[in-house]
This record gives sequence, C-alpha cells and structure tokens, in this order.
Amino acid sequence: TKGQQINVGFVRQELTKAKEAVAKFKEMVREAAENGGGGGGGLPNARRQMKDDKTRTLYERVGGDLNIETGVEIMFNKMLQDSRVRSYFEKNQRKMQQMRKKFFQFISGFFGGPALYDANNIKPAHYHMNITDYHFDALLDVFQASLLELGVHPDATKDAIAACGKIRKDVTTGCTVRMEL
Repeated sequence: TKGQQINVGFVRQELTKAKEAVAKFKEMVREAAENGGGGGGGLPNARRQMKDDKTRTLYERVGGDLNIETGVEIMFNKMLQDSRVRSYFEKNQRKMQQMRKKFFQFISGFFGGPALYDANNIKPAHYHMNITDYHFDALLDVFQASLLELGVHPDATKDAIAACGKIRKDVTTGCTVRMEL
C-alpha cells in the first residue's frame, strides 16, 4: 500500500533461505527413496538406518533447519510435561514462541548452520534463572529423546548432546555463583 516500504534485502534473504530449505527437503526425499525409505517406514526410519557421515557438519548430520526446528517443537512440548523443568517453560504463548525461536536459532548456528543468535548472550540470558546441573541434564535428556524420535542417527544425536554439554557452565553459572556465596 501507499507509504509502506518493503525491505527488499530482507525479503531476498528469506526467499533464499526458503529455496535452500526446499532443496534440502528434496534431497532428503531423494535419499530416502534411494535407500528404500518409502516402504511405510517414512523418512525418520530411513534416516535412522543410514550411515552417519561424520565428515559433515553436525547441522547437516541432524537434518538441518527442518529437523532442528521440529526437534525444538517436540522438545518444548515434552518440557511442558516434564516436572523437572516445566516451571522454566510454562510461559505465555508469546514468550514461548520467543524462547522456541531463540533456542532454534542458537542450536542451528551452534551445530554449524546459519549463525542467527549471538552465543555471547547465553550466559547473561540465563544468569538469574537459577538453572542447576539437574535442570540442564533434564533439558539434555528431553532434547536427546526429541532428536531420536525424529529419527536422527544415534551417533549424530550423541554428538549433538555432547556439543550442547559444552555450554553447561554458561547456562548454570548464575545458580552456581549464588550457591557458593
């Protein structure tokens, strides 16, 4: 409409991302079809049976943005059912969407995909949340179950959880500092 400006650069960037996602999806479908994944088992079962290629980035090994975003959705739904961490995730709808988006952006970049989240924000964002090792381990348990449910290869899942373990100190520091005082 008159008076509104369209950010052409942003639209172009989003279209490029969409095209890349479609290309990755087509490649996954092609690979699944070549590996006999269409026999009622679906893509997750076909992916589970495929060999894990450790020469690829962790981002590629877990299935890229599509699997990461789906894994985050599964994880957040499971978190709301898990008494160990439910209180951290029972928020209003808008806050939940914001948390999902940030977690997805962080994991995507952390695993070798597009860096959409500044990892330097991890520590300050979690400092006052009183997250203990117990809570962090619960989150890792649920994330691992979510990736396996998606059909991510067990070795890639194991490596993803190990990578996430590297940020433990940044997530739990606030609670650790207060416990030592």
